[in-house]
Amino acid sequence: MRIIGTLRRRWPWVAIPLVVALTAGAVVYAVSDADCDGCLRPAGGGDIAVSFKVVDDSGDPLENAAVTVHSPLADPVRLTTDDDGVAEAPGLPGPAMAVVTADGHLAEPVPVGWSDSGKRVDVRLFSRAGGRFAVHSAGDAMFGRRYADPAQEESSGRSEPLIPDGDAAAGAERVVSAIAPAFAAADFRTVNVETVLSDKPDDAAYPGKRYILRSAQPTVAGLKALSADLAVLANNHSRDLLDAGVADTRAALSGAGIAMVGAGANATEAAAPHRRDVGGTGVGVLAYTSVEGSFVNESFPGADVRQPADVAEADRWQYEARTWGYPEGGVPVAPRRIREAWERFDAAESRLPADRVAAMWASMAEVYPEVQDWVARRGHGGAALWEDKGSTAQIRAAAEASPLVMVQLHAGFQFQDAASDNIREVARKAIDAGADVVVAHHPHVLQGLEWYKGKLIAYSLGNFVFEQNFLATFASAFLRTVWEGDQLVEARLYPLELVDYKPVPVTDSAAERVLARVWERSLLPLESYRTDSGDVRTRPREAGTPAQVVLERHTGRLVTDATAAESREQDIAPGAVVDLPVPASALVKPTGGDGVDIGRDLYGWGHFEDETADAAISDAVHWSVNSKREGARPGDAARGLRSLRMEVRDGDSVQTRPIARIPLPRHRAYEEKRGKAVPTDPQPSYSLVAKVRRSATATPEVRFDVYHFDDSNPAEDPTSDVVATFTRKVDVPADGQWHQVVIDLALSDLDSGPSKGNMVMPYLKMTDSANRTGWLDVDELRFVEWREAKGSTAFHGAYSMARNRSGAAAALPYDVLLPKAP
Repeated sequence: MRIIGTLRRRWPWVAIPLVVALTAGAVVYAVSDADCDGCLRPAGGGDIAVSFKVVDDSGDPLENAAVTVHSPLADPVRLTTDDDGVAEAPGLPGPAMAVVTADGHLAEPVPVGWSDSGKRVDVRLFSRAGGRFAVHSAGDAMFGRRYADPAQEESSGRSEPLIPDGDAAAGAERVVSAIAPAFAAADFRTVNVETVLSDKPDDAAYPGKRYILRSAQPTVAGLKALSADLAVLANNHSRDLLDAGVADTRAALSGAGIAMVGAGANATEAAAPHRRDVGGTGVGVLAYTSVEGSFVNESFPGADVRQPADVAEADRWQYEARTWGYPEGGVPVAPRRIREAWERFDAAESRLPADRVAAMWASMAEVYPEVQDWVARRGHGGAALWEDKGSTAQIRAAAEASPLVMVQLHAGFQFQDAASDNIREVARKAIDAGADVVVAHHPHVLQGLEWYKGKLIAYSLGNFVFEQNFLATFASAFLRTVWEGDQLVEARLYPLELVDYKPVPVTDSAAERVLARVWERSLLPLESYRTDSGDVRTRPREAGTPAQVVLERHTGRLVTDATAAESREQDIAPGAVVDLPVPASALVKPTGGDGVDIGRDLYGWGHFEDETADAAISDAVHWSVNSKREGARPGDAARGLRSLRMEVRDGDSVQTRPIARIPLPRHRAYEEKRGKAVPTDPQPSYSLVAKVRRSATATPEVRFDVYHFDDSNPAEDPTSDVVATFTRKVDVPADGQWHQVVIDLALSDLDSGPSKGNMVMPYLKMTDSANRTGWLDVDELRFVEWREAKGSTAFHGAYSMARNRSGAAAALPYDVLLPKAP
């Protein structure tokens, strides 16, 4: 934190106005100044002072280059470089996104953060000579559900939607306003549009489908604001309103001038490639999904499953015996449940010609409209289905027609760190058939990247514009690739975070954490797969060529060659908990350590710094501050620029919490033994670690609510049950100094009989015993997953802490990878 220390000396009272929030279930919602009289609000002033040096490919200064600094977003500052290629930016109130352009060169997005203050930011622009061009690719996007209806947010305190029905176009534009300047700075931009764009009513939805994603047609303005050129529709939500929804989506995109690929009224239209000229190079794009609905049909209860007494009314149809048959397909007419009907159809399909399959499907869907099929086949429309023989033939044909072929895949398992066995196999087959790059999505979280035969595969880019309220889904990135004809010149990840469901670029340690997550998952020698019992687990996979990350200007350049690991050793006093002296972007692998645990922060947002490049001064990102008496403030923080202040008056109390539950994975690595998945990593334990100081009369405590969340049955809504609730006091001296607090949680604290906790929500609460103002400051809060160091030597991970469990001094030997060029 040497840089932060310098900033604190230069600007000890950085202006960070407090944005107070209402309790909002999973999101922080801002309160206007008019509603905030008497808020806890710091005073002072300070700016980020930065200059830009713009050069060409050869390193020569570029005079008259344009540097557009998007702060404020509505009125960007436009600068021009002098004959030395230098432009001085005015003081910035916080991190911001700049876009640098020059005649005959590619535009370059450049995030600026606090670590750049007082420095010169060097920017090299690629020449357009030789037919160079830039492509931006993003993950999952939608503009419906919680965006339009705050009531869908549990315990929502927001009364106004981010995208109101009466002004949906402007609302969608506002949602993407922070990321739009960076994403637009390319020659060709693709987005996976994982929603139906339709104004049809709710009763037009696919019957029985568990999650319906519908966005109002005017929200296509959000895609226009992103300058999206191509909407990828090959996903499991393009048919959420059946064939009429597919038609509505295509019409909305066509009306907005946005091309589309991957879904249509029939299989031919769905699989048709998109072709265009980009920078003088013919580019072909194909898109497919392997998520087609059969797994849901196979999860319906069979004929021998008794209907539970407490089955939800909305799920009773799964147990109904309806009369159906199709004698022409060998299925006699008889009463049967939907599961049996599906099995009879599935068994007959391969024996029948295509026209008979379509007729049989239509017959069955008329009786069982809830039977699921999300892809274009069987006589109806939908997404393009990946089929080994047919899809690889289409890619080969596209490669003959276009010098550069890009393939988009929607596949894998949701919320998994490791890419699935299926997506790895399919992505490699796509490259073998002629694809030059593969971009994938569906897991809703970032996964790793790898090089295969010199071609790049991005296994999941996570959510781009989405409103899922799981902590793991907030971190994301978009991929920038620079091409010279069909040759990849550079690949780079631009990290972002979904804050209040709005995508914003991130800088400094926030950017480093996102990039470290991707790097760790790229190196992970595991793949996810579904066991015979239906659980998703990991297992070892064959070694490939993982993408290595080089940290540059808050972004990650992707390279093939690995940097050499550095060997270090950390001494730890008896019973001590210590930070490892590594940056947030580093990956650590223990190489020993008797009696020592290695720890990773499962939360990541307990430092309270302003690191979002959104041209605004952020409050406590990913915290639900639920009154006017709490929020981030600058000053004498334990580390960095800011800490969280909580205040009470007249004997009252105040409480705050993270915006989403923290997941508690019991195991991350498995291997198959005798047909079963057996853990290969040690059992975890957990701690809440924080720096705390308090006033004399303040009484702080932490309450932990532990949940068991079950989303394993795709035919039913997920369940979320409270397993345990307990409170721990926070006992620190009232001396005005920062003190480290460690609250340990064993597995026994998280379980109740057979119910095992897999998520936790910590609440910080402070009461005051006197009729005056009491306060509590919190900084460097981490929720740490501990595992035995000696049992964690197989992989590098985003480890940042160590704990000595013994009563004697100990040492942790470890290797560290730093994201720098080899």
